[in-house]
Amino acid sequence: MSTHDSDAPVSTTSDSENGKAVRIRRLIERKMVESWQNKPHFSVTVAVDMTDIIRFRKDLGITINDFIMAASSAALKEHPWVNSHWIDGEAVEQEGINLAVAVATEGGLFYPVVQNVEKLSLKQLGESAKFLAEKAHLGQLSDEDQEGGTFTISNMGMLGVESFVAIITPPQAAVLAVGTVKGEVVVDEHEELVVAPMVRVTLSADHRILDGADAAEFLDSLKSYLEAPVTLIAGTCFDDA
Repeated sequence: MSTHDSDAPVSTTSDSENGKAVRIRRLIERKMVESWQNKPHFSVTVAVDMTDIIRFRKDLGITINDFIMAASSAALKEHPWVNSHWIDGEAVEQEGINLAVAVATEGGLFYPVVQNVEKLSLKQLGESAKFLAEKAHLGQLSDEDQEGGTFTISNMGMLGVESFVAIITPPQAAVLAVGTVKGEVVVDEHEELVVAPMVRVTLSADHRILDGADAAEFLDSLKSYLEAPVTLIAGTCFDDA
């Protein structure tokens, strides 16, 4: 779920628009039930040190969720099989990386999609996600805003949830669940005990498409990007040029 200011604009949508939102919610609910019943889910969790993310976030004015989206895009480029759809009984890799980001609103949970994130800078990625989240809160998402997702991110960190397991959105291969950043005692490179901001991320995957090794390798890449965020800032896929 994407973070938003507490003073977000109050919805001024009409009854017809609210009715459309209800229909969309019911469609999402049906898809989630179908997914849970028909997809053989399995989940893998890793802990990530967010020390550098916290520092860069303050310096650059970029949210934690922006970095998670950028890191997910970079990891999906390395592991394109995770960016697949299950179509007619087989896995099909998708050419573009379209991130669906869960947004909780007063009207329910929606999944607006940031298209072709591999072509966006880190700043552009954050701006696109923020724009879609604002549309979700105003009840102004179009059908096109919610179509074409190839991978989903659900962030419940702002709600204090340490870790959770998300349900895969069909026909996608996987979904990433992000918990809260919390100070924990860890052993540093000097073998000394220190307190570091840690987050747990859980990948739920469709076992027809991915196996445990696939999930572990993807999460290892994701963890590497998040623990060295300068690679996301300096990488050619995330330059503002």
